[in-house]
Amino acid sequence: MSTLLVQSCSESKKSVSEPVPAFDLYSGYYYRIIKKARREGEYDDNIDIRILSAEHGLLNPEEEIVTYDKEMDASRAEELKPTVVSELCETIDEGEYKHIVLNLGKTYRQAVEGLDSGTDAKVVEIEGGLGERGHVLKKFVRGEEVIET
Repeated sequence: MSTLLVQSCSESKKSVSEPVPAFDLYSGYYYRIIKKARREGEYDDNIDIRILSAEHGLLNPEEEIVTYDKEMDASRAEELKPTVVSELCETIDEGEYKHIVLNLGKTYRQAVEGLDSGTDAKVVEIEGGLGERGHVLKKFVRGEEVIET
């Protein structure tokens, strides 16, 4: 069984006018960690990713989008929550994920509130500040550290 990683989008993005895969658009700190692991052939293939975007809601990494400038705030998180939680529950059930790992900031977490009660999958959050979360994410995506699930 695979693990599903839900990664928030990043403020840092490539500037594109034509649609590109969402994963390629984002260039923030956590995306650099994940992309480096992939480039070096060290990414754990048992981890699937979904991106939580302030603009688009839940995205598959391959979904094509263009550059945008929308920040997640409490109001937007509340607006997205019903759809995001529902889509994640469906994805988890269809993909038979046993674990879901959330790497989300405080405001983004509001958009997934209630997820743990809507699914049988074990939901775990990567916690801490930017550096601590980055350190855990780096080891996690490389299969070097199991996040307590």
